[in-house]
Amino acid sequence: MSADIGDTDRIPPSQQAIIDKCFHPSGSFIPFDREAIEQSISDRFEQMVRMYPHRLAVKAGHEELSYDELNRASNRIAHAVLEQLGEGSEPIALLFERGVQAIAAIMGVLKA
Repeated sequence: MSADIGDTDRIPPSQQAIIDKCFHPSGSFIPFDREAIEQSISDRFEQMVRMYPHRLAVKAGHEELSYDELNRASNRIAHAVLEQLGEGSEPIALLFERGVQAIAAIMGVLKA
């Protein structure tokens, strides 16, 4: 099943293959609105938190966090990063083993 994107837009075959695997539970491909595509990752995440605060956001092994829990964890990390950096902008590195805390750290850095 291919996405109908009109005659003016052409999708490379590698991207079309991804689209062909991505379907809404209704069984059809649901494209994102232009506005959603242009959002930052952290803005899109915050939108999902508002829409689905109690839904499962991430699960790794026996650990899992809802969108609200992941948001609160990432906010703590973002505040800690900003507290350490102050007004400047510097590259930072975070080292984590795989798991939900790594996802929270990534989101926190994106928010910072």
